[in-house]
Amino acid sequence: MAALSTAIYLAIIALGIVDALVGVPHVSPVTASLIIAFLAIEVRNAPRPQAAVGLGLIGAGCLSVYVSGADPAMLIDGFARAKTFLMLFFAVTWLRMPASDSPSIRAARRMIINQPPGRRYLYLATGVHVLGSVLNLAGLSLLSTMVERQRDPILRRRMLTALMIGFVSASSWSPFYVAMVVVLLAVPSLEWLDVAGWGIGLAVLAIAIGWMYDRFEWRHARGNSDPVVPVPLPARERLQVATILVSLIVLVIGFVEWAGVSIPVALALIAPPYAIIWYAMNPQHGDDAGARAGQIVSQVLGAIPGLRNEAFIFVGATVFGVGVSSLIPSADLTQWLDTYVPYVDLRLALLVYSILAIGAFGLHAVIAVILVGEVLPPEVMGVDDWVLGVSLLGIWGLSTLVNPYSGTTLYLARATGLSAFTIAWRWHPPVTLLLTTLTLLAIIGIRHLALL
Repeated sequence: MAALSTAIYLAIIALGIVDALVGVPHVSPVTASLIIAFLAIEVRNAPRPQAAVGLGLIGAGCLSVYVSGADPAMLIDGFARAKTFLMLFFAVTWLRMPASDSPSIRAARRMIINQPPGRRYLYLATGVHVLGSVLNLAGLSLLSTMVERQRDPILRRRMLTALMIGFVSASSWSPFYVAMVVVLLAVPSLEWLDVAGWGIGLAVLAIAIGWMYDRFEWRHARGNSDPVVPVPLPARERLQVATILVSLIVLVIGFVEWAGVSIPVALALIAPPYAIIWYAMNPQHGDDAGARAGQIVSQVLGAIPGLRNEAFIFVGATVFGVGVSSLIPSADLTQWLDTYVPYVDLRLALLVYSILAIGAFGLHAVIAVILVGEVLPPEVMGVDDWVLGVSLLGIWGLSTLVNPYSGTTLYLARATGLSAFTIAWRWHPPVTLLLTTLTLLAIIGIRHLALL
């Protein structure tokens, strides 16, 4: 069945790319059928929590459409729209292998993890931010070993928090993060360039405030770490790392602007050949470049059925958002907001803190963001589209800090042997509330400056 799942997933990707480039008539029913088939095959292999949440969201979306009496065809559209996320997961899977084995990326990793106290937090947070912003989870996995091997519990906690803040803050601007894909789908009038600059500012703010909070909270702590000798990053490796990261961004964004396609479509087209060339150029995998290329293709195809976990959550959230929107007329919601929440800044505050609370309860931010896009579009919220987009991007990553079921929390919990609940509910609430409040104030300030 794994081969059938892989074939169906590849058909979804191919159909999505062709439709984006030349257009395919009646593509939504076919795409929806393929996605449903993939989920049906993989439901037995998916972890129970992900399958239960995904199926529950799909069921709630279908029930909402039935109760509202809306056209059931909107459910087909909901399933079909989820192909955007499947394309992103497909692309990111290609980049993980060459990133983990790249000599220059490994050299950058050695430089980042071998820093003395005083510089360690900023190097960790900034390093994982830069690498993760392009390589996604592969960037985080490269640096998590530093936390794994740390024996001092206080230093381990501080390093883990630095890694998480640095990594999740990239969701406010990186085109390679699912957050950006979801927000651009939820607010379709936006383009990446409309929000990327503001998102970078929010990311810098999060890392800086996180570092200052760490210095204040642990000002009396005395770590017991072994002495560290800083390892420089030679100019050659520095140039190679920059070339890898910048070239991928330029290729993807350039193709988006040239062809007029979405970021996931561009990634799904560019990531496979890019990863194959990158991996084949690494002599550590043998002398035969053709054999090296075949190796990465084989491993990626074998990993495709494992994307079932993400598929259940994101397909479910999309169908749920489409279904619930049929129950809530926008006109009625606009009138309610004008009556009970007349101040736009207060609306933004309620939105941001609500998404944070949803994350703390263990629900993925994609559920809230897609729902906001369906029932609280910019015209209902009373803000420009970029303000809503920046708000959603700014809170997305912060909500994962207090979510014990977020992919980032679960990954670091497994890597360190710590409880995900300890990380999310005991360690991170104070700094997360601080970062959320300052992020909200920054967004409100930016909004008012734009009105001048």
